[in-house]
Amino acid sequence: MAVDTQTHLLYIAHEGPGLVVAFDPIRGVVRWRVTLGNVATDVQVDSNSHRVFVTANAYDRKEGDLFILDGATGQKLATLRTGLGDNGIAFDTQRHVIYVSSNDEGVVYVFTVQVGWQSGPIHVTSSKLSIGTHPQGLGVNSRLGRLYVADVASHTLAVVDESNMHTLTTLQLARTPLQPLRVDEATGRVYIVCAGGQELDIVDGNKNSIQARIPVAPYPEGVAFNTATGRIYVANEGDDEGGHVHDSGTTITVIDGKTFAVLGTLSVGKAPDGVEADPALRLVYVALEDGGAVIEVSDSVNLSLQTKLEQGIVARNAISSLQLATILTLIAMLLTVVWTTLDALLPRWRVRGSPQTPRGDASSHSEVHSLPQ
Repeated sequence: MAVDTQTHLLYIAHEGPGLVVAFDPIRGVVRWRVTLGNVATDVQVDSNSHRVFVTANAYDRKEGDLFILDGATGQKLATLRTGLGDNGIAFDTQRHVIYVSSNDEGVVYVFTVQVGWQSGPIHVTSSKLSIGTHPQGLGVNSRLGRLYVADVASHTLAVVDESNMHTLTTLQLARTPLQPLRVDEATGRVYIVCAGGQELDIVDGNKNSIQARIPVAPYPEGVAFNTATGRIYVANEGDDEGGHVHDSGTTITVIDGKTFAVLGTLSVGKAPDGVEADPALRLVYVALEDGGAVIEVSDSVNLSLQTKLEQGIVARNAISSLQLATILTLIAMLLTVVWTTLDALLPRWRVRGSPQTPRGDASSHSEVHSLPQ
């Protein structure tokens, strides 16, 4: 999902039929709907130009496409060819660049809009960027001129300088970082949901370092932050896609954006996936993948939250600490055994390895001393 923070329209991409819907939460009506390909994989919106960007796969043509739509009407303004895959989108509003990941091809498509970013016909130039083997999650900080690329296979985040497309650094993340990456340009933070690692990783974009690793419920998929209350919301989808766990989660995790403390969870329905927020309306939207619905949550400090997750996280941290202590103890025991063994063998090795002194040498003469009577 994506929110235009000026018009407050909510754009919802349906994974299965490739359907994109524009919903007006103020009037409570659907403005428009359009079908794009067979599967829509991501949707983003520029709140200044009100252009909507959608990636979709057309399996009958064996291709992926980036569609640029008019946010008010849903009219197709441009169709740009990309690769197949669970593609993600990010864009730079200052440099007028749209990035699309293709994890199947292992590249990031770079579309530079020469004309038509705000209005009129759109003309672009395109190129490809090779970063990692399976890039999927993308984010941009246009203020810093940084592109963030999360690799779903190596579990890393590449920080790329947009001026020359050189990788500045690569950070190790928890397992399976997913789209969307959320970037807060005001603070420089990058929020990355790591489904396999079951945590939210927060990167300090000013220092290019990991700022926090926050354990959440099993197999999260969506994240949003809200500048109204300073809270972070993570959808606990619960399904280990491609793995052996197929249990739908039912909650979202609420995190304090200042202290990174887990405040608790809120029950929302089956398989919460996408999360988006509208700070001005103080609303958080949660897409229920197995429920076929989007729910509105009031972004309020008075939400009645369950705290069982927090206790579970403490238990997980305690278990991790115990495991670490056990490993360190075993290493210490092993080092003690090795040191004791070496201490016992070294004198023998020295005796065997010392040279024999030839006869007649002064040092071979032994003196016998008698104790005084």
